[in-house]
Amino acid sequence: MKPIIGIPILVSLVVGVVVVADFFINQSSLVTVSRELMNWGVIISAFATGLGAANLLRIHGKKAQQQRTNWQYSVVLLVALIAYTILGIVTRNTSQPYQFVFNNLYNPLGATVFSFNAFFMTSAAYRAFRIKTAPATVLLIAAVLVMLGNVGIGAVISKHIPVIAGWIQRVPTTAGFRGVTIGAALGAMGLSLRIILGIERSHYGGTSGGGNA
Repeated sequence: MKPIIGIPILVSLVVGVVVVADFFINQSSLVTVSRELMNWGVIISAFATGLGAANLLRIHGKKAQQQRTNWQYSVVLLVALIAYTILGIVTRNTSQPYQFVFNNLYNPLGATVFSFNAFFMTSAAYRAFRIKTAPATVLLIAAVLVMLGNVGIGAVISKHIPVIAGWIQRVPTTAGFRGVTIGAALGAMGLSLRIILGIERSHYGGTSGGGNA
């Protein structure tokens, strides 16, 4: 019969308690241990990144070898990944060739992918701004006022529109954003406590709440 508290859960408990205690207790030995544990976390994250790259090579290598659908893109990905990694190892990440590829290829590609969000935002705005309920009506009116307040035509229509738009952005928008941030922080705290106490075990390959680790 497997123990209720396995080694991974025990390690998470000890590390979590030490790191959290470091924020509240100013004790030199505790700070030293906490910093060392966080350094080990960075090292483990680096190994996890390497494991992810190896898994990427395995999946796309098999896809290119079997010439499945869109296998050409897998070849491009593999060549770019291997070549850029070798370039970084040989010339270091501060070299001119490495920075040239990063600034002239990676950044524009990242901006292109990020720009796709505009289409999703437009679609979401269209669905959200359809007047079917009172909250949707309020959302539509507020969005129109803010958009008009940030362009020149808003002040031409009425001098009060930029003032109202500024108030919406300063007060209701800021309050809503802070509410979302507080909710996300509380959720992160709750999940962290569940992991530290061994209640959340799905990332160990087990089940949450109870059962064996």
